[in-house]
Amino acid sequence: MKKNRLTASVVCAASIGLCCCVNAEVLPQPKTTGGMPLMQAMSLRCSQRDINPSSSVTKQELSDMLWAAWGITHDGKRTIGTAMNRQELEIYVVTATEISRYSAEENTLTPIATGDFREEVALQDFAVTAPVNIVFVADKTKQKDIEHQCYAAGAASQNVYLYCAQAGLKTVLSYGCDRDAMKKTMNLDENKNILYVQTVGR
Repeated sequence: MKKNRLTASVVCAASIGLCCCVNAEVLPQPKTTGGMPLMQAMSLRCSQRDINPSSSVTKQELSDMLWAAWGITHDGKRTIGTAMNRQELEIYVVTATEISRYSAEENTLTPIATGDFREEVALQDFAVTAPVNIVFVADKTKQKDIEHQCYAAGAASQNVYLYCAQAGLKTVLSYGCDRDAMKKTMNLDENKNILYVQTVGR
């Protein structure tokens, strides 16, 4: 029994991917039909900072929102376009309890850091206390041009704006954050570029 436990511990420590898979939270299936008409959502889209610190975002809303930002639609394509289909974006979700990495392929959130790191992710008071902050990160090994990286993050952010408008959620995109602290906390290497943070709540 002790040998088996030791073997399991060694395997888990040596295989971060396996451990992440075990710890990944499967989100509710995103709702990809219905909702508010597009033109109406566009007319309601706006940046809002008066987010209630005690508000919450449901798992279903989070699943729908992440799919809108970076989900897979058909033939491996995403809900947004990327230059030469490089698909360089990575999306992380920061809450009061953890930072998680979103996988559209598995529709999961995998914790990468446990604790409240919102002060690193957000420099404004309303974002530090908001229930959700979405971090857009680009993989420079897939797309080295910053212009293309920013375009992709901007397109994903706009989808979040439109989703929030029709779902009755408040959101705002910002550039300011403690990138050095975040890279350390999120264990991001030099090939990962933190682009923007989008705050969501009610």
